Formats: sequence, C-alpha cells, structure tokens
Amino acid sequence: MTAPTLVQPPAAHTARPGGRAYHHPLYAELRSGPARWAALATFLTLLVPLVAKSSFWQGSWGSTQEQVHTVATLLGGPLAAAAGCWQGGRERRTHTAELRLTGARSRLAQFLVVAWPVAFGVLAGYMAAAAGALLASWPYVSAGRPLVLPSVADGVFLAAMTMLGTVVGRLARWRLAAPALAVCAYVALGVPTYQSSPVRFLSPAAAPGAGHSPLPVWWQPVAMAAWVGGLACAAVLAYAVHRHRCTALLPLAVAVAAAVSMVQAGEGMWRPDPLGARQVCDDASPRVCVNALDRGLLPAVSHALAGITGRLDGVAHVPLRFEDLPRAPHSGEAQLPQLYLGQSVVRGELAEPERFAWEAAAGLVARDCAAPLVGRTDNAVRDWLVSNGLSERRRRADAATARARGDDAAAAEAEAGARALARLRAMPDGRRRAWLGRYFATAGSCDPRGVPAL
Repeated sequence: MTAPTLVQPPAAHTARPGGRAYHHPLYAELRSGPARWAALATFLTLLVPLVAKSSFWQGSWGSTQEQVHTVATLLGGPLAAAAGCWQGGRERRTHTAELRLTGARSRLAQFLVVAWPVAFGVLAGYMAAAAGALLASWPYVSAGRPLVLPSVADGVFLAAMTMLGTVVGRLARWRLAAPALAVCAYVALGVPTYQSSPVRFLSPAAAPGAGHSPLPVWWQPVAMAAWVGGLACAAVLAYAVHRHRCTALLPLAVAVAAAVSMVQAGEGMWRPDPLGARQVCDDASPRVCVNALDRGLLPAVSHALAGITGRLDGVAHVPLRFEDLPRAPHSGEAQLPQLYLGQSVVRGELAEPERFAWEAAAGLVARDCAAPLVGRTDNAVRDWLVSNGLSERRRRADAATARARGDDAAAAEAEAGARALARLRAMPDGRRRAWLGRYFATAGSCDPRGVPAL
C-alpha cells in the first residue's frame, strides 16, 4: 500500500500555462491601466503653473510648499475627481463592474481595485511635482526646512478626491459627468477662500488672512486629512457596503469632529515662524540686518548698501542699523526695503541692487513734509548717499520731463535740486560729516528753520 502524496500549497504567484505568473488585478491596472495617464496628467497640471511662477517661490521653503499646496488643491483636486469619475464611469459603461461582481471578492474590494490605481497615479504625479519644486528651490534657500505633514495632508486630499470621483462615476450615467465634476470641485474649493466666515477653513485651499505666516500648527494638516479622508471613506462605505452601511458613520463622525475643531480654531491654525522674528546683521556702521529667513541674502544686501553705509560712517545721529522685521522700526533703526520673492529677490539674488539702494536711502531721509526747501534738502542727501547710475538717471529724467511739459516751476526746482546736490558734494569731508550730523538730528522735523539747508 503506497503512502498518500503530500499536496503542496500553491505559490503566491501561481504559474499559468506558458510560464506566466498570476498577478493581482491591481497590478495589471497599475501597469497598463489609467494610472499612468492619471500620473502624467497630474504632474503636468501641477508643473505648468509651478514653472510659470517659479521666481515667486524659489528661495523659500514656506513659499515653495505654499505654492505646491495651492496648485495641488485648486488644480490637482478637481483633476483627481475627474479622473476618478471617468474611471468609475468607464467601468459602468463597459459593464466591467457587473463582471467583477460575479467574482468571489466583495463589492468593496472590487471598488478599490478600480479606484486605487487612479489614486496611486494621481499621488505619483503629485509627489513628482512636489519633489521637483523642492529640489528647484533648495539651492537658493538659506534657512528653515520643508514640512512633511502638510504634504501628507495634500496627498490624502488628492486620494480622497479620486475616491469621491469614482463613486460619482459609478452612480452618474452622464458622459460629461467627469468635466462637470471637475468644474464643481474647483468652485467648491475656490469660492470659500474668498469668504470671511470661519467655515472657509474647511476648504483645503483655505489660507490665513493677510499678515499671517503660512506656517501651520502641527495638528492642522492632521485635522484636514481627517476631514477630507473621513468624508471620502464615508462615501465609499455607503456606496460599496450594502449590508453594513452603518459603518460609514464612523469615518463621518471623524470628519465632523475634525471640521468642528478647524472652524473653532480659525486662523489660530497658523502661527508665526520663529525665524521671522530674528535678524542677522553684518559689521558695517550703520549695521545692515536682514530677516533670519533671508540670511543668505545678507552679503548681497550689504554689498548693495555699501556705498550708503560707507558715507554714513562717522556721522552723528544716524540710525544704528537698517532692520528688516515685520514691524515699524524702533528708535535708532531705519527700515530696509521689503525683500519680496519674484520682485526684489529672484533665485537668491537681488533683482535690482541699484534700485534697492535708492529705496533704502529714500526711506532713511523720508519725512512727511510739504515744505519745498526741506524736500529739496532731503532729495540732495538721498542722491548723495546713493550716488549710483539709477539716481543719476532719475534726476535727469525728472528734469527732462519737466522741460518737455513746459513746466517752468518743476524745471526750476530740478535745477535748484541739482545745485544743492553739487554743494553737498563739494563740501570737505569733515565739514560735510558735521553738516550731515546736524541734518540727521532733525529727522522727522518739518520746520524749515530747523533743518539745515544747502
């Protein structure tokens, strides 16, 4: 009598006739289905606006992630919903959904096989675009670090929009459901950002008001992920789980709890960046200080103002430093021109150093006065401090414009200003330094009898 033959369990990938291994249906969808097109469409949709505005975010981790977040929510979200809707509608139109239901897997598992590939494709496109933006900004950033949780929350949002879109595609029989859903999603995401109600913070595209830092508290991305993810899970369970639809109440309760916390917190979900309240300074006299977030720009700013600080060295009553903080300058400080990405700063460099120096000198001598003699003196001091090509061109252009208009009073004032500047330049160094000390001692005064004239 022969012993019974032991039957080996089948391998994870059962070989088919011809030597081909069996793979999970999700593998086939990821490899040859719409996932690749979803990834490409998402990547290009996010890449184009990022490249178009690259000068406005390269050089700051906060600005880079804020821009990526904006395009991911306002453009990537509607695209993800449309891609999921198209995939769900394709399954219904080709009767693939009914065919899948004849298998052994549950309705929920069949739904996930359809929705996950598109969600993975959308996430792949988003991660490629976000990683590219961070790499493009990295050479020009001098402080701070990128944040992980906001990027994870954006990924959860895109996946949730894909799932919701797939549910709509399964239910809607209109062939134009996908583009219509994209338009509706764009409106639903964008319109709340223009409202003043705290409910606007339920939109993933919402941002703090003007004057607030875009740095979220640690739990804000978690709450946003719970809000959008909970809604998506509730919709999927309500659609795909017939016998136990009450299970959709659990993710719905999580979503409601997260929504309540965000509405109650409002703009408290964002906090100032600690680096934004600090400065780094050079050793000039007066010292030149920039915000700690822009510490890499200090050499360029110091070089642009080298002529001004050199001329003010040894002059009495001048400010002790140029400061760059989001507040009014204190006593002994002068305000630097604002360093705006894409305007005064492009990819880690000052866009127009001469203009930056001119604006710094103009802010140093500015006073709200209507006395022509005081204004003429201020302009002469400003142009002597700057003494660059831009200052010369502006004076000549003003004089030429006055003569071209036939404005004799303006032309005479331009000539008087040129003579005042010439007298200041002709002074011996010691005498000019003493005169400038008396001039800066009258900062803020509009009395022509107190401000020394030229």
